[in-house]
Amino acid sequence: MTVKTTITIDENGQILLPLEVNQYLNVQNYDWLQVRIQSDGIVIIPPQELDEEIVQELIRAGILIDIVPNSEL
Repeated sequence: MTVKTTITIDENGQILLPLEVNQYLNVQNYDWLQVRIQSDGIVIIPPQELDEEIVQELIRAGILIDIVPNSEL
């Protein structure tokens, strides 16, 4: 399954991940996400490890995933 969506910035300058993205990545309310700002975009890193199949689907969809071991967070 590939998830493609558009995220808008609200009046407070914040973004909300759509429910379908939260469910796909198994992100729960109040989870901490790592955000990395790069010259070509923003990378949002989920708090838990993803299995290899999900990672490959996200890469094919053009979504960058950077998996950082918990010891480095």
